[in-house]
Amino acid sequence: MAGVSAQSPISVLTTKPDDVINAMRNRCSWPSVRAALKKLNLPAGLGWNELTGVAGDKSGNGPKLRQFLANYYQEHLIAGARYVQVYDLPDGIKASLLTTLKNATVPKSDFQSAYPLPLASQALLSAPSDPTLVEVRALSQDDYALVFCSVRAYDDRERYEYSQLPSLVQQTYKGIDELITVKKIHFQAFDVVVIRTGLKRIEVCIDQPAKGVRGFLGSAVLSVFGTLCNNIPALKTAWQDAPYNVFKAIGGIYFQQSEGTVRSLSFRTQTGSRKHEKMIKSDDDLRSEKFHNAGAKAVSNKLSPYELTVDWDLKLPAGQVEVTMKALIREVSSPAPQLDGFYVTADSTQLMAVGVNKVLKYL
Repeated sequence: MAGVSAQSPISVLTTKPDDVINAMRNRCSWPSVRAALKKLNLPAGLGWNELTGVAGDKSGNGPKLRQFLANYYQEHLIAGARYVQVYDLPDGIKASLLTTLKNATVPKSDFQSAYPLPLASQALLSAPSDPTLVEVRALSQDDYALVFCSVRAYDDRERYEYSQLPSLVQQTYKGIDELITVKKIHFQAFDVVVIRTGLKRIEVCIDQPAKGVRGFLGSAVLSVFGTLCNNIPALKTAWQDAPYNVFKAIGGIYFQQSEGTVRSLSFRTQTGSRKHEKMIKSDDDLRSEKFHNAGAKAVSNKLSPYELTVDWDLKLPAGQVEVTMKALIREVSSPAPQLDGFYVTADSTQLMAVGVNKVLKYL
């Protein structure tokens, strides 16, 4: 780990607020940003465009808003929406590992010129698709986050009914019912590995998992983790081990009535049915919904859940964290059901840690 600086924070004095807001558009949820602004009594406006205007003011709320945007984005780089796999930290390496992390620097790379902002869209086309270390950030005395950037792509699909198509296109494709267009979108991923030496674990967190397919996520974990181990050989034994099996946490959280608010559940019953249920209202818990509650009681709560989405609205640390676990239905019939990873969505590193801990608590 040799090269330039270990961390590149955003400077509110030299960074244009438009650049930060444009970076946030591609990875942050506007409702979440708006809620955070309201908590600080900062003007939220009606969307990103209006926010840009206020952030450009040299007086009034402008300076406070620019500082908020810098802080929020900086935090979001290692939070946000993540697919997480957890591994054991090898025994006996804490002292040497902390020394390595404290003294770490990062190599020069295509990403470093713009980091922590993403590269411009044209520059992405020639940037590396392999994970590249761009930051080593101390989260606490014992915890470090390492950020790895890479270029990924996903297919953006649009579906058009025949009646929606221009007349020229209708003439070209006579007799079709609909037209599907596919556009490949390149984006910069900010994957993160959190090393918690005190808890003796490694959390590999893949960025924006909705822009990938389920099978790809496991490969992305191995790629990022493998790059980390090339930088820190003492971690190679962890890379060779299996990740934590988190399947038990699905039922553990669901059957613990006081644990979070269940938003959706997929399960199989002993009577032979398979169901997926989802709440419409954001404040309601599926466990107490009348139809679900009556059905669960009718089968003596003998449900075998295999997918779960649950969230927690917390006061300390303040904010909301959502966890989703998705196993294959065949796992409920297995004598040793398996689920290697799970999804966490939060706007801060502290809330991300809460989400991970909520899952591991039930293993």
